[in-house]
Amino acid sequence: MPTPPRSPVSISRPPEFLFGGDLSTPARLAYGLAPLIQLLEARGQAVDPILAATEIPRFALEEPAYRITLAQELAFTRHALARLDDALIAFEIGRRFHLSMFGLVGLAASCAPSIREAFRIVLSYPTLVWGLIEVTQWRNEDREYVAYEPGPVVAELGPFFVERDMAATYTLVRDAFGPAVVPSAVHLRRAPPPQARHYMAFFGCPVHFAASANELHFAREVWNAVPPQADAMSRRFFENQCRRLSESMQAPFRYTDIVRARLRVVTPIPPLSALADELHLTARTLQRRLTAEDTSFSVLLQETRRERACDLLRRAGLPIEEIAYRLGFRDPDAFSRAFGSWLDMTPSEYRRATLD
Repeated sequence: MPTPPRSPVSISRPPEFLFGGDLSTPARLAYGLAPLIQLLEARGQAVDPILAATEIPRFALEEPAYRITLAQELAFTRHALARLDDALIAFEIGRRFHLSMFGLVGLAASCAPSIREAFRIVLSYPTLVWGLIEVTQWRNEDREYVAYEPGPVVAELGPFFVERDMAATYTLVRDAFGPAVVPSAVHLRRAPPPQARHYMAFFGCPVHFAASANELHFAREVWNAVPPQADAMSRRFFENQCRRLSESMQAPFRYTDIVRARLRVVTPIPPLSALADELHLTARTLQRRLTAEDTSFSVLLQETRRERACDLLRRAGLPIEEIAYRLGFRDPDAFSRAFGSWLDMTPSEYRRATLD
């Protein structure tokens, strides 16, 4: 259990730890960079040079299975902050962390029976929520507060991540409770900055600098509030999906899985060049990465075409010409020749055999 933060509030007994922990997991989803990227683009800053400098492929921002390293995420953040050069940038980024951007975790949290439970859900799946510091929740008499503790992994970026995550927490609470809610107090270890009044304007409450801990305080009734979409069955369903997705994050990333998954759902099935473009890679690079995994695009293409062809032929009303188009063949004859090489029968013969 984390060590209780030294709260600057006078208390009669030690605070009670509720939940939370270190969010800096080794497996990182590149989509966690989305708020920072959105702000870069909004301010006219080119993102591709930063991605290239940190060896993060563009398609990683849209691919749920792609993981980046802690070092890549920190390097991207340093490059981005140097370009933005804004002392209040943490708040601008933190206010973009709405529940909707957290995917399954956000869905589960929105169905929670209280805002406290919603926040517990968010902190329970560190691989899915892009934190880089320790975030914990504590109870102290009539108040509950969130403590933010940067570790050595974030180095000089500690104050940025503290303020970003404070702003993100405030945004999530307002999403669930409504825009009228404000913290009862904010405590920051940092010395008072020249922009101190902007901190108070953002949070709408007293902000205490040079404090002994980084804390965001809300009254107990805020944490007890029931989100408008609270539903026990939906919350359990989405949390189970969160657990499975979190467990799958432990498996190594494979381009084979990405290519196979896309070939199975895209219509018509694309050629290598088109799929490589979609992944922001050259065809040669994609082929090379598949070769490193002991396969090739042609092997995956044939495997997927055969699988989809058999499924489509079992649908009696679908013309052979339409099936050929969906599978990416130039004409029905090319499809028939390929199908014959797979199963030693024509598509029509297979259809009759399966429908009889």
